[in-house]
Amino acid sequence: MPPSAATLRDLAHDCGFDLVRFGPADPGEHGAHFLRWLELGRHGGMQYLEHNRERVLEPTRWRPGVRSAIALAVDYGGPPGELPGGGRVARYATGRDYHRWLRERVYRLRTRLEAEGVPHGSMNGGTDAVPVLERALAARAGIGFLAKSAMVIAPEHGPYLQLAELLTGLDLPPDGPARGSCGSCTACLDACPTGAIVAPFEVDARRCLSYTTIELRGPIPAELRQPQGEWLFGCDVCLEVCPFTRHSQRRTLVGAARPKELQPHRIVTTWTLVDVLALDEARYQTEFTGTAMRRATRSGLRRNAAVVLGNRGDPGALPALANALADPDPVVRGHAAWAIGRIDPRANALQAARAREDDATVRAEIDAALAGAPAP
Repeated sequence: MPPSAATLRDLAHDCGFDLVRFGPADPGEHGAHFLRWLELGRHGGMQYLEHNRERVLEPTRWRPGVRSAIALAVDYGGPPGELPGGGRVARYATGRDYHRWLRERVYRLRTRLEAEGVPHGSMNGGTDAVPVLERALAARAGIGFLAKSAMVIAPEHGPYLQLAELLTGLDLPPDGPARGSCGSCTACLDACPTGAIVAPFEVDARRCLSYTTIELRGPIPAELRQPQGEWLFGCDVCLEVCPFTRHSQRRTLVGAARPKELQPHRIVTTWTLVDVLALDEARYQTEFTGTAMRRATRSGLRRNAAVVLGNRGDPGALPALANALADPDPVVRGHAAWAIGRIDPRANALQAARAREDDATVRAEIDAALAGAPAP
C-alpha cells in the first residue's frame, strides 16, 4: 500500500527538501504561455525546448500513467558569489553542481518511496534536465507564486529556490496555490540590467544575462556586454532586489553553517578573472568538475571573463587580455579585443593583432575597439 501524503512529506523533508507540495503533472494554463514564448523566439538558441514541446505540454508522452507531481524545493539563499578581486557568480552556482546533489536527493526520495510501497519504476523526475516546466509545476502545486520576474517565490523562503520534481501515478491530494503575490512591486523589471523582463511575467532569454553568459554559444551581442557588469556566470539581480529575499532562511548563513552542497566551490574562492581567461582545457576538465559553471563551456567562461575585465577597466588586466588576442578561439580573441578597447583603445596589442588576424568577425571587433580611441 502506498504511503500516506503525510508520510510522503516527512520522507521528502528527511531527504533534504525544504518544501514539498502536491499538484497536477501537467503545466495547465502555463502551457499556452510557453508556446507563445517559443513562437516569439524568446528561447534564443535553446532549441531543446522547441524539440520537447509536446512532451513538456503532455507529460504522459514520456512517462505514461503519471497523475500527480511531487514538487520539491531547496532554499539556496546566501551571500553573493564573488571571485577574489572581482567577478560575480550567481548564488545557485557557487557550490556543488546542483544537477548532481539535487538529483541525488530526488533519487533518494524515490528509493524511499518505493521501499514504502510505491510501485518500482512508476516515478520519474529530476531537476533541470527533464522535459517539464518546473516553475509551472511548482506554482500549480503551491511551492510558491509566479513572480513578475517569471521566477517562483515561496512566501516563507523567498525566491532563492532550487526546484525539482517527481512525477508519479499516485493520486495525491493537491495543495493548491500558495498565498501571496508581487502586488504592485516592479523592482525586478526596474533593476534588470538588460531589460530582459519585457513585461510582468515575461522574460526574453535572448537579453537575459543568465542566458547570454551560460547558454549562448559564440559572441555576446555588443549592446549587452557593458550591462553584463561584473557577472561572470549567471545573474542574481532580479532576485537580489525582490522584497521576499529577506525570507530566505539561509540568506545569512556562511561557511560551515551552510549545507555542504551550498558551500563555495574552490573555483569561487581561489580563482581570479585572469585565471579564468587563461583557462586551458586540462584545467577545465579537472578543476571545474563538480561545478555548474561547466555549463557555460570553456570558451564561454573565458569570453565572459574578458567582458567583465573590460567592464572593470583595470589596466592591470591588459597583459592577460593581450595574450588572449593570440588565442586559438576566435570568440575569446574578439571579446579580448573589446575589453582592451574599453580599457585602452590605443594599446599596441590591438594594432599588432589587427595585422595578423585572419578571422573577419575578430577583425571587426578589433576595428571597433581601435575606433574607440580619442582623436589625437
